[in-house]
Amino acid sequence: MDENTNQDNVLNSSGKKIKKPVKAGANKLTAAQHGAMETILINLKDILIPGEIVTSESLKPDQEAQFHKLKISLDLSPFAYAVFLPSGIYQNLGLYKKLEKKEKDIVPDDTSKILVSGINEYQRILTADISPDKPGINIFDQGSLLASYNYNTPQECIDDLSKIIWIHFKYKDAWTHDDYVKYTEGWFFRSANYKIPNLSINVNHSYIHHPVLINTNTIQAVFKLMKATLIRLFAHADKTIAAANAANLYKPDTVKITKSGLSNGKENEKKSLRLYFEDRLVGLLKLLQGYEIINFKSFSESEKNEFKRMFARTVEDIFQLMLQKIFNNLDMV
Repeated sequence: MDENTNQDNVLNSSGKKIKKPVKAGANKLTAAQHGAMETILINLKDILIPGEIVTSESLKPDQEAQFHKLKISLDLSPFAYAVFLPSGIYQNLGLYKKLEKKEKDIVPDDTSKILVSGINEYQRILTADISPDKPGINIFDQGSLLASYNYNTPQECIDDLSKIIWIHFKYKDAWTHDDYVKYTEGWFFRSANYKIPNLSINVNHSYIHHPVLINTNTIQAVFKLMKATLIRLFAHADKTIAAANAANLYKPDTVKITKSGLSNGKENEKKSLRLYFEDRLVGLLKLLQGYEIINFKSFSESEKNEFKRMFARTVEDIFQLMLQKIFNNLDMV
């Protein structure tokens, strides 16, 4: 299918989507904007990831920096999609230039935006304009404008975005065990990976705040979170070994780690890798401690003993997973 045919399909699809809300009394131009948003999301469905923000375009350096900030800070539930659309995306889709002049005042113009919807659910769509000229958030519902929020700066808009999303895209059904796990572990991984000690989270859906959500106790929840984070941080063997060697460079009783040495069972290299994993686990625990979710000092003697056992087991689990990864030449994901 050539570009012009694809553009025609996009525009025609958007047109069909606005007929029903207009018949129900919605403003035609507002319905057109909602239809355009829905069409874009449907056309991008193959790249959308629940609970994460993605982008559809190759980004320029300034856009890349903006997207990176959004990827870190935006707090999404596992039931929402979000996509960052840099300026020019509408022209690329052929949507903007084919509309009448009066419609261009309503349908997206050449600015960077964020679109948010429920998973495969487009009756309600959020569009956030993060341009310097007119930062704001609009909520469309069944072809009508449900709510609007205006801001003085793009950063104010971004800072308020997570709260607005949770208000307008509240999941109606009960969360499952896997929902709590994905949400909590996604949050802490971003905090650890990007070294952010105060990343926002909805505590009502966090198993580290409420271990009962996944039917476990505090210590088990802590090390479940630690292990999941370490697995993601150490997804690539070569990068992990390089990082371990850099970290161990000036430490006594460590040697250079190699894949061949680990494969051949060299104990001094295995010890050096374990020491690196121990240090990283301590670092993650300090990061978690900074959130003041858990009072580690209040642990009973039995809890302290369990903590020590779980610490050693987590290090060994990660170590064995890395060895398996090296042996099988697979990514540890």
